Amino acid sequence: MKTHMQEKLQEGKMLTNMSLWAMAAATTDLPFPTVFVLGFGTVFVGLLALILIITLLGKILKGTNAKEAAKAATAAPAPQAAAPVAAAAEPEPAPEPAVEEIEDRESMVAAISAAIATVMGEDVSGIRILSITRID
Repeated sequence: MKTHMQEKLQEGKMLTNMSLWAMAAATTDLPFPTVFVLGFGTVFVGLLALILIITLLGKILKGTNAKEAAKAATAAPAPQAAAPVAAAAEPEPAPEPAVEEIEDRESMVAAISAAIATVMGEDVSGIRILSITRID
């Protein structure tokens, strides 16, 4: 006994992918609503599994980064106390800092902000820079 699809193929009629799919679906024992629910259910479960995997990996990697940062903080030597300075009879006045005019100040501030945010592991919008002072 030949199926409808086999008959159409023997007749040599041109079939599209959609008609092949429809004929294949029509020859199954499952009704359309069952196939529909199974298809959407499979996709839904797959998406939930991806969300779960990505969330777990994010938490695992965030935990390892925190552990590495804690190790780096404990491994760094404690800053040494400044040596006491003998009080001078007359303190010298601090020299006036040379003020340089910067052509593209906005770009410089953006570059410094991005560098600080990267080192801190924050977003640029999450930090607030009050002033920038040049240190020689």
